[in-house]
Amino acid sequence: MKILNSIKELKLNQFILRLLTGFSVSVIFCLIVSGVPFYESKFFDSLSFPVFLICITALFVFFCFIKNDKTVFTVFFICVLFFCVLTSIQANDFMFSFGMCLIMFISIHYFNISVKIPEINKNQKWLIISLLILFYTLFVGGICCIYYKTYRTPCYDFGLFSQMFYYMKETGKCLITCERDSLLSHFAVHFSPVYYLLLPIYLLFPSPCTLLILQAIIVSSAVIPLALLCEHFGLSNRSSVAFSLCLVLYPAFMGGCFWYLHENCFLTPFILWLMYFFEKGKAFPIFLFSLLTLCVKEDAAIYVAVISLYYIFAKKNYKCSLTIFVFSIVYFVIVTKCMSIYGEGIMSSDRYGNYIYDDGGIFTVVKSIMQNPAYAISQVFTSEKLVFLLHLTVGLSFLPFAIKKPENLILLIPLLVVNLMTDYKYQFNIGFQYVFGSGGLLFYLAISNYSSLKRNKGRCLIIAILCSVIIFSGGYLTKAKELFPTESRIKEVKAIEQAISLIPDNAPLCASTFLLANVSERFELYELESTSQPTEYILADLRYDNKISVSDYLKEGYVLLFYEENIVAVLYSN
Repeated sequence: MKILNSIKELKLNQFILRLLTGFSVSVIFCLIVSGVPFYESKFFDSLSFPVFLICITALFVFFCFIKNDKTVFTVFFICVLFFCVLTSIQANDFMFSFGMCLIMFISIHYFNISVKIPEINKNQKWLIISLLILFYTLFVGGICCIYYKTYRTPCYDFGLFSQMFYYMKETGKCLITCERDSLLSHFAVHFSPVYYLLLPIYLLFPSPCTLLILQAIIVSSAVIPLALLCEHFGLSNRSSVAFSLCLVLYPAFMGGCFWYLHENCFLTPFILWLMYFFEKGKAFPIFLFSLLTLCVKEDAAIYVAVISLYYIFAKKNYKCSLTIFVFSIVYFVIVTKCMSIYGEGIMSSDRYGNYIYDDGGIFTVVKSIMQNPAYAISQVFTSEKLVFLLHLTVGLSFLPFAIKKPENLILLIPLLVVNLMTDYKYQFNIGFQYVFGSGGLLFYLAISNYSSLKRNKGRCLIIAILCSVIIFSGGYLTKAKELFPTESRIKEVKAIEQAISLIPDNAPLCASTFLLANVSERFELYELESTSQPTEYILADLRYDNKISVSDYLKEGYVLLFYEENIVAVLYSN
């Protein structure tokens, strides 16, 4: 009778909350007891449906005796979050994780119970931000180093930069042999003098791992200007920490880092610093970070030009912004002209070939868009690119698109031009390096738009954090298993180490793509899968189906120095 009275006293939403809480606890229990992923048929073997229903009923009755809705909601919230994270880890699929984010959003929104993040002081804020940088460095940099140490980093894009830094250490020049199968400067392909900022630290610690750790530090350091921008827009310390957490868990930045080393990693912190100093109206730092951003790569001029345009129209900052705009355009024209004369030119036909016709150049792209805007729209709005946009915005509660001022749309131009207009599939894939710049602008827009919200600000930020956690869990948390190598992996590493020890230092060498970075400290080095260069030694990776035939090299006169079946071979030419 007492049970019935407790149930009758409940309102409909209170009844549903307690029923769903009992259901959630029971589902979590099933996930733990089963011990197998939810998508396998064996999941049901050890579970009894009648027992499952009894558990739900018993837990529902138990929660009916708890009068405090917030206490029940806390249990429900923890269970739903645990469910979303655990199943996202098992599924390892973004669209599934997105579905879990929707469940999390509905759970919070429907019951309309406020969840407050405790306020923190300024010292606590910077301590937490420092810990986030440390976490990112250890997790991302550390796991990338494990990939390197276990011979799984490809020539493109790590082995070639490993050799480039060896050349920089020895000669001061950005020379490479394995990028285009001959000795050339990397500046012939991409003009990226920003790499020299890393050289002093590399000289102190000359190892490819140094480069991977530095990249993680560079990307995560973006939380510093991000927090300062939050402070500038009048956001609380806890809001600064929340946005910093979203940046550290941001799938696009983490995906770029897990494709190893790229100069683009500098774009995120440089862009946020540049916008911070624009907000503060400090001329010298504006010019300094404009120049630093331009030095990242020849196409980085688009970010500087767009940012300066934004401050011309949105902030009426004419003198400084117009100067920066003109400077970025002139810089781009000069650099691309020099690259076309002395290097291999810019890769417009590779990246925007879908707009170029009649053997035209980069300006044909503009002409194509103006003459046929419907075609341009068809290139932007594809299913792949819409999924890509979800990757970029779900973890920010779609705040970058909550634009009230039309001039803020200017900051979406790089996202449109660099990532969405192209048919070069890597530029709209978060697993590569092409989102560091546009992603930085999205974070600025998220902060700016959030500061102008009138209601539900706290809930919006909580949803952003939860979505970031869920997507990170589904996409990258599984990489932590690299900390626990299998016996077969240990065997591989020992065999490859033994093989490499037989190759003399700086001997001319052809190496398979996933072994190249580990032997990159030499002047003559080529990728085995794509080279036409004869070399004294060959280091062949036999772990993958890459059609490397040791017998073919033996017929050409090479001598087998080392062979471990399905792992590695070393050959020597007299």
